[in-house]
Amino acid sequence: MFKKHALQIGPSRALYRKPKTLWAEPWMVWRENAWRELTCPACETTGLMPKRIDANPPYKPRERYNLFACETCGTLHYPDAEVFEYESRRDADLARKFYLEVGAGLDAMIAPLAWSARSDVGSFLEVGGGYGFSVDFASRELGWKAANIDPSFLARTGAADLGHDHVAAYLSPDHKLADQSFDRVLSSEVIEHVKTPDDFIHALTAALAPDGVLLLTTPNAAVVKKDASLDELLPVITAGHHLVIYSKAGLEAVLRRAGYAHIRIAESGPTLQAAASRDPFEVDFDARPDRARLQSYLAGRLEALGKDHTLFAAFAVRLLKELVHTGQWDEARNVRDRIARRWLDDYGINLRMADGLKPDFRLGEKGQRRQLRKFAANHPFSLAIALYYSARIDQQDGDRKQALGAFRACARIATTLQTVFSAMYAACRETQEAGLRARLAAAEIVASSDPVSACDDLLAIADRVEDLVQDEWWRVACHVYASSALSGRHATVSGIEPHVRGWLEMARDDGRALTPAEGYAAGGIGEHHLADARPDQAALWFDRAANAMSDPSEADVFRRKAAEHTPRAVSRGRQLIDALNADDRHTAQQIGHAMSLLPVSADEIDASVAYALGIYHLNIAPDANAAIKWFARSAELAEGDARLDAELHIALAAERLPDGQKARILPGLLHQLETAHPQDGNLGSRIKELTDRYRTQSGAREETA
Repeated sequence: MFKKHALQIGPSRALYRKPKTLWAEPWMVWRENAWRELTCPACETTGLMPKRIDANPPYKPRERYNLFACETCGTLHYPDAEVFEYESRRDADLARKFYLEVGAGLDAMIAPLAWSARSDVGSFLEVGGGYGFSVDFASRELGWKAANIDPSFLARTGAADLGHDHVAAYLSPDHKLADQSFDRVLSSEVIEHVKTPDDFIHALTAALAPDGVLLLTTPNAAVVKKDASLDELLPVITAGHHLVIYSKAGLEAVLRRAGYAHIRIAESGPTLQAAASRDPFEVDFDARPDRARLQSYLAGRLEALGKDHTLFAAFAVRLLKELVHTGQWDEARNVRDRIARRWLDDYGINLRMADGLKPDFRLGEKGQRRQLRKFAANHPFSLAIALYYSARIDQQDGDRKQALGAFRACARIATTLQTVFSAMYAACRETQEAGLRARLAAAEIVASSDPVSACDDLLAIADRVEDLVQDEWWRVACHVYASSALSGRHATVSGIEPHVRGWLEMARDDGRALTPAEGYAAGGIGEHHLADARPDQAALWFDRAANAMSDPSEADVFRRKAAEHTPRAVSRGRQLIDALNADDRHTAQQIGHAMSLLPVSADEIDASVAYALGIYHLNIAPDANAAIKWFARSAELAEGDARLDAELHIALAAERLPDGQKARILPGLLHQLETAHPQDGNLGSRIKELTDRYRTQSGAREETA
C-alpha cells in the first residue's frame, strides 16, 4: 500500500508554508451556496451535499477540486479528485534527503505500536509504511516479526537502506500477506487517500489475526471550520492528495460495516486515532514506546548506517534531540561534537563557529531546481535543528556567548531553510519551531544586557508564534520586560509593554493565576505606574505581583510596596471633620450620630475625632453634657495647644448647661483655666472673654435676685 504524501516532492503533511489568513490565498476559497447530489464514502448516505471549499494544489494551479460535506456524519470528500501516483520517482533524491533529515516524525510513527501493546504481540504489518521507520523499530527494538507493504519508490529506498521486510505492492484481499496472521495491522495516514474505504478496510482485515487489533490514523474533518486558521486546515484538506476526510462518526461507520464489534476512536487535534478488533481489547492513545528504546534504536542505526551522510544526519540529529530532552548532557555533548566533525568533512560547515554560517537561497531565480540541488548538496536540511540543540548544550555548560551565537544562527538559517522547503512545495514545522525558539532563547540571554535587542527579537516574531511557541513567547516577553522595568528602565522595553500588559489583563479577566515570571512583569508595570505618579494603580499591580510569587520573601517585597502605595481609606472620624469644616450638616448629622454611640475608648476615637464629636454636640445636635464628655476625651489624648483648646471647649460646653449645673461646674473650670494658662495670646484672650462673660451674667442674676 502507500504512505503519506509527505514522502513526495509536493504538498507535505508537515504543512505548507504558512500564509496569514484563509481568505488571502487564491488557491482555496470557502463556499456555502453550492450543492450536489452525492453518496458519502463513509456513512453511504445519498443526498444533496453542500460544497465547503474549492481548492487547487499550489504545484498544480490549473487544477481545482471541490470539497463536499456529508450532513449526516460530517465526513468531507473530493468526489472529482483522482488517486495520486505514489510510485513516482520524480526528484526522489531530494525527497529522500528532506524526509530523512527533517520530514519524518519518528515519535508519531512509532506511537501506535504502544497503543494496544500486549506481551504476546509477535507480528506486525504496516500498510503504506513509507520509508519504513516504524517497521524497522518494531523489528529491531520490540522483536516483532514486521513487514511493510507499500508500492512507493521511497518505500523501496527505505527497505534498501534499513534492511527490513518490504513488499512493493498494494494490499488486496487475495495478496499473500492477507493470511490473517498479523497481531497488529497499522495504516497511518493512508485511508484518506483511498476513494473506496470499504475495499481498503476489507484488505486490512484480511491480513489481521482473528483476535488482532487494527490501528488507523487519518486527518480529522472536525478541524475544517470557517474560522479555522491555515495552520489547522492545511495538513487536513490537502487538495490533490487527500480524497476523503473522515469525521469520527464517519470512520466508525466504515469500521462497523467491516464487522468490527469493538471500536475506539479519539480526536487528537487534526488527527483521528482509531483502534478496532473483533474481540474486546484495551487501548491507550496516550501511550508511547519507552524513550530508552527509541534512543537505543537511534544509536544503533547511527552506528550501522552512519557512513551515508543523509542517514547520518537522520539518526544523529534525532539522537541529539532525544538526549537533550532527557537531560543526558554528557552523551548529548559527545553526539553534538561528532555531528560537528562529520559536517565539517561532509559540507565544510563548522557547527561550533555559528556566526560564520550564512547560507543563502532565493525563490524565483532562474534555474531554481538546479539551485535546490546545489543547496541540498552543500547543506544538511537539519542544520537549524542541530544548531538549536547545540546551543542548549552550551547553555547547560554556562557558555552564554557560544549559546547566543548558535541561537542567532539557528534563527537565521531556519528562515533560509523554510524558503528552500517552499521551493520544494514542502515545509518542516520542526525547523520553523526551532527558529522561533532560538530567537526567544537569544532574547532571554540578552534580556538584561541588551533589552532593546531582546525586544526587537520578540516583536519580530510576535505575529508568527501562534500555536507553535505562543506560551514560550509570553514567558520570555514577561522576563525581558521585568528585567528592565523592575530597575526603572521602562523606555528600553516600551515596545513590548502593551503586549505584556494585555496578556496579564487577559489572565485577570479569565480568572487565571499568574506564574512567578508573569508576577515579576506585573511588578514592572507597577514600577512604571509609580514613575508616572499613579501610586493607586501601582499598588494594584504590586498586589498582583505579590500573589503570583512562589517565594514568600519575594511576595513580602511586593506586598510591602502595595501597602506603601495603597490609598488609605477615609475614616468616619475624618469624614466627620471634613463635613464640619465644609458646613455639611447633613453628612455631619449622619456620621456624628453613629459615632456618638461609641465608647470614648474606641480605637477610632483619637484627639481630633473626639474634638469633632464635641463640636457636633455643640452646634449640630446640641447636648452640652455629651459635648463636655467628648471635649474631655480630646483633652486627655491631645498635647500642647490642642489640649488647651479642648479644655476651653469643655468650659464653653458647660456654659450651655442648665443654670444649676452651670453654677456648680463652670466656676471651677474657669478658675482652673485662669490658673493654669497665661492671659496673653489668642487662647488667653478667649479664656478671659469667657470668664468676663460668666461674671457679668452672674452679677446680673444676683442684682435681679
